[in-house]
Amino acid sequence: MKLRSLLRAVGILVVSSLLVIPMAQSSAQGVTKKPVYKLIWSDEFNRKAGWGPDLTKWTYDTMLGPNSEKQYYTTSRLNSAHDGKGNMVITSRLITETSPYYNYCLPDLTDTCWYTSARLKTSNLVGFKYGKITARIKMPAGQGVWPAFWMLGQDLNEGGTWPDCGELDIVEAKESQSNLVFGTAHGPNYSGGQGIGNVYVHNKPLAADYHTYSIIWKPNRVEWYFDGKLYHTLTPVDVMGNLWPYNAEFFLILNLAMGGTFAGDVDPTVKSAKMYVDYIRVYSVNGVGKVIKRG
Repeated sequence: MKLRSLLRAVGILVVSSLLVIPMAQSSAQGVTKKPVYKLIWSDEFNRKAGWGPDLTKWTYDTMLGPNSEKQYYTTSRLNSAHDGKGNMVITSRLITETSPYYNYCLPDLTDTCWYTSARLKTSNLVGFKYGKITARIKMPAGQGVWPAFWMLGQDLNEGGTWPDCGELDIVEAKESQSNLVFGTAHGPNYSGGQGIGNVYVHNKPLAADYHTYSIIWKPNRVEWYFDGKLYHTLTPVDVMGNLWPYNAEFFLILNLAMGGTFAGDVDPTVKSAKMYVDYIRVYSVNGVGKVIKRG
């Protein structure tokens, strides 16, 4: 009887201990503070229809696309303009003989370019260091389209080179895998096809609707989100002893490429494609994050 009573008492103590521990953990979790976000920069793209980008925030790249792409980036409003409905629309267009860019591309028919498009950047106007960076975008459809929202290190403008300057691809997409969100980092010894990234698998093509594409960028940490869902995290451990260039200033880039090594050949039936950008917003997170004005 004494032994049975003793075992019963021990059992009660064990069960009580097991019950108490989770309650203590739950209590500790309950006081975890939510991140505090403060808007520090944005473009809501609310200008009149036909107006170009806000030139206090954006400038253009004018160039043939790299990576075996088939477009020439222009400053034309035919390729980047507000739609009057709260969007910046980047439009790729098949080049015809009447296009002012015809002589850049089609006469030699040697894989230079077949389309015009736009690549907007905040380079040398506005830079960013840390924070939450998010955009709401409706992706284009069509085999061979390659839309992207991404960042490059300011070091590239100050004598540095790629990929040492660092590159953060907040999102890339392509029609051949139309429901996949690609988030990737590129740096020395992990660039191009060896970039370090992950993929979010959505249940519908991205072009079917608007979605938010974001990073939360902290010292020694970058997190990628799709519609608020975390799907990739990068820390210095992940770059395996290589340079970590992401504790420095970066600038933003929006572009729509056609074809290239990532998206593949463009379907000849694709005459045009449109990338709708509702907004881009940058927040500090718990007071960490800043805007560097250069322009």
